[in-house]
Amino acid sequence: EQLLTLLAVAETGSVSEAALRLERGQPAISERLHKLTREIGEPLYVREGGGIQLTPVGQALIPDIRQLRAKLQDIENLLLRQKSLQAGELHIASTSLIANYLLPQYLQSFQSQNPGVNLYIKSGVTYWGDINLSKLDVFFFEGEMDIPHLPDSYEIQPWLTGEIVAVMPKTHPLASVSVLSLEDIQPFPVVWREPSSGVRRRLEKAFRQKNIVPAHFIEVADVESVGAMVKAGLGIGFMTHTVFEQRPDWDLLYKPLSSSQLIWRSFMAIPNPARRSRALSVFLDLMGSIPF
Repeated sequence: EQLLTLLAVAETGSVSEAALRLERGQPAISERLHKLTREIGEPLYVREGGGIQLTPVGQALIPDIRQLRAKLQDIENLLLRQKSLQAGELHIASTSLIANYLLPQYLQSFQSQNPGVNLYIKSGVTYWGDINLSKLDVFFFEGEMDIPHLPDSYEIQPWLTGEIVAVMPKTHPLASVSVLSLEDIQPFPVVWREPSSGVRRRLEKAFRQKNIVPAHFIEVADVESVGAMVKAGLGIGFMTHTVFEQRPDWDLLYKPLSSSQLIWRSFMAIPNPARRSRALSVFLDLMGSIPF
């Protein structure tokens, strides 16, 4: 308290303003400053022109006190997150595919049971550069992807898996083929997701292993665009069967791929048990109780 009081006085320039910030009376602020001065053994401030100026010794303490304040705020945030779910927050980051097609049913169930918890969801790799991972409750990502460096306090757990299928218009030349090989696909244009996509990276790896290069391709930014481009007859697209089942409005065909290795995998990074908020613990329990 004495150190934080000195910081408040340094930042406000007066005892009265520091008292307002700390919600204490001026006598209490003055007493803290006197005690700290006695403990340090030399003056930490002087009064000048109705205000307070720090001495060199007082100024030297300020950077360390600011770090102390930041650490204390982190601890306070952690304690607040352990309190009742009558009010709270759940911070989630994920790829756009996971956020749009896999998470909604879990989030709906969680919110119906915990209406006082605010949900913060950042989806898409474009947000990852600005995300403070140490403040996240859970981070969902796809296999084969490059992810940001995770704090040491986080652990990675496998989540959902899915079969990657090819999608095409009902009039496509391959529409009558029951199971496609990568060789079947090679002569036709392909609609790719963005380079960071887990589905795309898994397919590209499979093509490389067989030394197959698609005739040409179109690159789009999300799975919705894949559906639109495929529906327009611009190429064969790829997505998980789970996603395909959620979009009957595309009116497309899906075809299994003959390679048994074309499985899409997803993962979640979460704080270790000691650092999980109550909201996250409830959310994880809920996810475990609802099969996709």
